[in-house]
Amino acid sequence: MRSFRGRVFRVWMAPLMLAMLGAAQAAPPWPAGPVKLVVPFAAGGTTDLLARIVAEGLSKGLEQTVIVENKPGAGANIGAAEVARAAPDGYTLLMGTPGPLAINPYIYPKMSFDPARDFAAVSYVADVPNVILTHPASGIKDIPDLLARARREPGKLNWGSPGVGSTGHIALELLKQLAKVDISHVPYKGASQASADLLAGHIELAGDNVPTALENVRAGKLVALGVASQQEIEVLPGVRPVGQTVPGYLLPSWFVIVAPAGTPQPVVDRIAATIDAFERQPATVEKFRALGAVPVGGKPERLAAHLKAEQARYGELLKDMKGNIQQ
Repeated sequence: MRSFRGRVFRVWMAPLMLAMLGAAQAAPPWPAGPVKLVVPFAAGGTTDLLARIVAEGLSKGLEQTVIVENKPGAGANIGAAEVARAAPDGYTLLMGTPGPLAINPYIYPKMSFDPARDFAAVSYVADVPNVILTHPASGIKDIPDLLARARREPGKLNWGSPGVGSTGHIALELLKQLAKVDISHVPYKGASQASADLLAGHIELAGDNVPTALENVRAGKLVALGVASQQEIEVLPGVRPVGQTVPGYLLPSWFVIVAPAGTPQPVVDRIAATIDAFERQPATVEKFRALGAVPVGGKPERLAAHLKAEQARYGELLKDMKGNIQQ
C-alpha cells in the first residue's frame, strides 16, 4: 500500500517538478540586456560626471552595457518619477541626490512619487562638498569678507541658484539663517544659466558642487570663498570650511544609486557589490579624488539608513525656511 501511494505521489509530482524546472530554465540570468542609469539632471553636471564613471565600472563588472540617460526637469522629479514607475527588474536605476530623495517632498506640494516608499536603496556612490563662489570682480576674498560686505550692504549682493528649492538655494538660505545676513536670491532655470551669469559677472555669488566648479576656480575665472564641509579639501587648498566662520554650516551633497521598490534583492546586492568593488580600485579612487569627490560604496543597508537619516534631517532643516523655498 505504501509503495502504491509512493508511486502515485511521484506520478502526481513529476509534471509539477518539470514545470518548475522549465520555469527556472526559462528565466534569463540578470542582466540579460542593457541597464539604464537615469540622471535626473542635464549632462555636464556633477551627477552626470559621477554617473558616467559608475556606468563604466558597472558595465565592466556586469559584462553588460550600462546606458546613462539624462532626464532633467522639475527639480529632478521627472527623472526620479520615471524610475519610480519603472518595472522592478534591475534594468532601470536612478542616480539620486538630496533633491529628489530628501528635499523635494518638503518643497513641491504635489509629488508623483514617495522617496521613502518607491525606491530600493542600492549603493552609496560618493560624497561631494559644495563650495560658495564669487566672480573676481566682486572683490570678495573669503567668507568673513562676504559676511562683512553683506552686513554693510544688506540685500545688494545677488546669489544665483538653479531654481527655487534647489540645493544651491538652500545653501543660501542656510547661510542667511545662521549668519543673520540679507543676500538676494536670483533663481534661474537650471545650473548652467546661473553659472553663465556668475562667470559673466551679472551676479556676485552662487553655490555649486566642487567637481563642476574646479575648472573655473583653477583658471581664475571664479573665486572659491569657502567649502560646506567639515575640513579643507585637497583639490581646493587654502579654502576654509564655511563652518569655521559660521558655526553649524554644513551642506554636503551625496550621490547614490536607487532602484524601483520591489527590485529582487539578489539583483540589488549584485549591483551594490559591483559598485563597491569598482570604487575600491586605485584608479577609481583617483578619478573621484581629482573631482573632489569621496567614494563611499558599501551594502544597500548602509544607504537605506543614510537616506532615512537625511530625509529626517532635511525635514528639520527646511521647517524654518518653508516660506522661502516652496514651489
